[in-house]
Amino acid sequence: EEYDDLSAGPAEDGTLDLSHNTRTIFPPELCQFSTTLLHLDFKNNSLTQVPECISCLALLQSLDVSLNQIEYIDKGIGQCIRLRSLNVSRNRLESLPSELSNCILLEKIVADQNRLTALPETLIDLIAISMIDVRDNQLKIIPLGLCRVPTLKTVLCDGNTVAPEHMRDDTDLLFHCLEMQLKFKEVIAAKSNQRDELQIKAEEIRDELNNATNCISELEKDIAALVWERPDEYIRRKERFVELVKFASDKIAFYWRLTKDAALKWWNDHKTHPEY
Repeated sequence: EEYDDLSAGPAEDGTLDLSHNTRTIFPPELCQFSTTLLHLDFKNNSLTQVPECISCLALLQSLDVSLNQIEYIDKGIGQCIRLRSLNVSRNRLESLPSELSNCILLEKIVADQNRLTALPETLIDLIAISMIDVRDNQLKIIPLGLCRVPTLKTVLCDGNTVAPEHMRDDTDLLFHCLEMQLKFKEVIAAKSNQRDELQIKAEEIRDELNNATNCISELEKDIAALVWERPDEYIRRKERFVELVKFASDKIAFYWRLTKDAALKWWNDHKTHPEY
């Protein structure tokens, strides 16, 4: 009897109600309704996954698979490019597929009471998302970039450790916290780049110093070989030249130390720590 609803197909408004049954498998027969199925209600069954065949439902606008035992959603859901509402509440999900970002019309994600430990970074690419409900999961972090998604108005994350408790039910305060963390991350990245540039410059100066030292060594060898072969005046001038090269080498070494000390002092003076 439970298969009668499936054989009848979607109603005139494109809705197919398969809720409150004991189905354990997402029926591949749904693909025959790929041109008419707009709203699929599959809540309160015994599904364990949303398989690859979901990809054939390209016109699907809403999917409700809440109150099941789902542990896995196939990446094929990213082919449902007209999906606007996704409800996977009260399942056993530990992650959401990153391909959800392909559902560019997606406005609402309801994923409370699962086992989510993280959210895909690609959610920040959703240009129409307005609400994300991830209450009562195991989240410790959420994508920082969510605070800069202009359409996102509500993020519900109570029942997680993703932020201090007083922020979890206050979207504005949560977004402020995320924005501060994101700015801190950007500043650290910039300073890390500056540090790397200083290290590269220091390496170049050290190479120049080594080359100068090698030149001096070669000149000293030449002088030693010419002491008994050249006039005293030539040897005197040669020794004077070596003294000048030695002076230049000492100057390079001196400025190398100054550069190194200045770089270390700049880095220590500009260390940035997050402010909460």
